[in-house]
Amino acid sequence: MKFTGSVTHLSQKGLGVVKNDQNNISYFVSGTWPGDVGEFEVIDKPLNNKKFAYAKLIHLIQSSAQRQAAACQYISLEENACTGCPWMIADYTSQLEQKRNRFVYAMKRVGFDTTQLTISAVHPAPQTYRYRNRCQLKTDGVQLGFISEHSHQIAPIDDCIVLNDSCRKLLKTALMRLPNTAWQSDPGEDLNVIELDDELPPEAIHINQKRPFKQGNTSQNLWMQNWLRQKLAQNTPLGKVVELFCGSGNFTQIIAESNCTAIFAYESESSAIQSLKARNFAKVHPQVTDLFQPMIWKKIKKHVIDAETLVLDPPRSGLKKLQGFFDSFISLKTILYISCNPETFARDAWAFNQQGWSIVDIQLVDLFPHTPHVEAVVEFKKI
Repeated sequence: MKFTGSVTHLSQKGLGVVKNDQNNISYFVSGTWPGDVGEFEVIDKPLNNKKFAYAKLIHLIQSSAQRQAAACQYISLEENACTGCPWMIADYTSQLEQKRNRFVYAMKRVGFDTTQLTISAVHPAPQTYRYRNRCQLKTDGVQLGFISEHSHQIAPIDDCIVLNDSCRKLLKTALMRLPNTAWQSDPGEDLNVIELDDELPPEAIHINQKRPFKQGNTSQNLWMQNWLRQKLAQNTPLGKVVELFCGSGNFTQIIAESNCTAIFAYESESSAIQSLKARNFAKVHPQVTDLFQPMIWKKIKKHVIDAETLVLDPPRSGLKKLQGFFDSFISLKTILYISCNPETFARDAWAFNQQGWSIVDIQLVDLFPHTPHVEAVVEFKKI
């Protein structure tokens, strides 16, 4: 079925939303921006909701005032196009506005009165191209690229303009090794993964070799580290600090600079903890711990019960398990939460709010221009 309509806003996942007045159904459409007018075609993509469905843009009748030509040659409406930077079709100022809108909507949806929160504009990235210091590619031994969300197949690329110079050189090196029978996967098996980052030597490019996690935007990561440094300096004396989801020490190093007496740092990845231990930070007690296991807060209570400051940087799923959390962290005065997902952060923040915690500072940061992603660094205080 085809229909004509206007994109009114963006969904929480960054897709354009257009309503079909013929059937009163709203459709999610990739590659569109608020203000676009176009002809759309319904696509067969499962969605367990009678009021919403998916469609694709087949003809743009009138462009949004914020729409711009994508700088990347691989962005198109083709079935197997790269979908890594879906917002490159819009000017950067409007991208930042939409990222803030996404965060505000998530907070409203769980119950916050956002008029009572000071949510500033998103801190922009100094560079909107050539900024990424890592990437994950897929290969079948013949092609190399990112997975297209449309076809779920490799969208082959020869270059990527959001990668920094070091990663672009590594990408060129990997492409020169194609075709490569050693990189082929058997029929029915998953495609092989190649992870690149700007600390990887060219000779170390191999398939299915997991690289240590690092924030994907070096300059914006430095900004977040500085925010944390300032917050810790304002909350003295610190006493013991607990860090959840510490990884290999991206924020641990900042905490270790402070006047805290001890840092209990928890992370589920043993390789990350080994990397953290190798950095020999003073006062740090690294712990390999699955923070999503049942009764986890009771299990670590003896180490956290007297901590007055908590720093956490969870994955996209957020904190998730809060049962018994505040029974263990009974001495907390400050929570410093670094989030990469507005929806799960809002859920956790509302749970904190219901336990008497107030948000005193929210800063939004754009780590990944041309995508819907937005980071939040937030300070909570006990009311």
